[in-house]
Amino acid sequence: MPASSRVDVEELYRRHAAELRGYLYRRAGQAGADLLGDVFVVALQRVDDLPEPDVRRAWLFGTARRLLLAADRENRRRHQAERERARFGETVADTSVAGGSGQAGAVQAALASLREPDRELIRLTEWERLSITEAAVVLGLRPGTARVRLHRARRTLAAHPALADLSPVRSPSRAEVGSQRSSLSRPPQG
Repeated sequence: MPASSRVDVEELYRRHAAELRGYLYRRAGQAGADLLGDVFVVALQRVDDLPEPDVRRAWLFGTARRLLLAADRENRRRHQAERERARFGETVADTSVAGGSGQAGAVQAALASLREPDRELIRLTEWERLSITEAAVVLGLRPGTARVRLHRARRTLAAHPALADLSPVRSPSRAEVGSQRSSLSRPPQG
């Protein structure tokens, strides 16, 4: 395979910048969206090491995720330093963030009940519309492992009490209706 070039990275930018910006924004607001340029700086720095074309989209999402995690670690360190300074009497800006309300709050509460890797798997497959194989690449998992984790995470979310009020009333399945009909048509045992 010929080595990748700057033109390849420019094409990646044209094809995937909008969806990566959305991904970053949904994870960390404007601060996350500001990381978009960093994703492509990494791509340019690693132009000779870019993966095969069919997994480059997933590679970009993985790079974006690692940059978000690094930014989150930096924010936590900064907030910890601010708390330490406040403990010693220095003034610190209020860093509290209001929680969501209504449906968004219920979804946030349910997602918060999952482990971080499972939350990210749900977000990648449901919000970012990555295939399970692409999401597995982003998270560094085998596709089979990602598939099982996604199934378990969805099952956990479906059972979460915060989402119970959001779920539509379930209609009985055809099998359930059929069994009800057959039990009604049988003569009583006696």
